[in-house]
Amino acid sequence: MDNELITNLSMESLMINIVIGIVVVLIVSFILKRVYRKKKKVDKGFVLSYYKLSYRRKLIRNLWQLPPSLIVLIAIIIIFDISNTASVLLLSLFILAGFTHCLLLYRKWKQKERNTEM
Repeated sequence: MDNELITNLSMESLMINIVIGIVVVLIVSFILKRVYRKKKKVDKGFVLSYYKLSYRRKLIRNLWQLPPSLIVLIAIIIIFDISNTASVLLLSLFILAGFTHCLLLYRKWKQKERNTEM
């Protein structure tokens, strides 16, 4: 009985920490997006902030980050022993979201390129 109480408390605190972490990330992301909205985007050289990058550079960064992120997701699935159905769903959503985002960045990059040529 005591073990169940401890497990439930730790699971509840874990969920609270996850929610707090997601909220903090969303707030910081929103603030950075607002700060760099009207500033000139960088297309060459090293830039730490994702929001300073041009669409082309964002696309390149996303494409090279997809494989390591996929490996980390697979490791998480193996470590936490997630069921086959859930793991297939997670992997499918991750891949679909990643490639959809890359497609969106590609379209914005080409659109921006066409607008600057005119």
